[in-house]
Parts: sequence; C-alpha cells; structure tokens
Amino acid sequence: MHNPVVTATIVGPRTAAQLATSQRALDVTLSEDTLRKLDEIWPGPGGEALEA
Repeated sequence: MHNPVVTATIVGPRTAAQLATSQRALDVTLSEDTLRKLDEIWPGPGGEALEA
C-alpha cells in the first residue's frame, strides 16, 4: 500500500476465515528501514534477478 506504482493487491481467499485473516494485513505498518530492506531483497521489475 505504500508503493504508488502498485494499483491493487491480489487476494484469493477460498473461505470467509481466509479473507478475515488477509484483511488483518491492512493494519500492519512497516517502518521505512524495513521497507528499504525489502526493496533490497526484491528490487522489482528492472532490477537484478536474485541468485538462486
């Protein structure tokens, strides 16, 4: 939700319980440091591929 180039998330729950669990992610706030580290791990399109 912090990334303006992401227009939607993909969620595919099969049950109401799975949907409720997924909705809890809306209440999670990641710090700038954590977001920066995640961007280092997964740079996104155009970045270097990770070594297997």
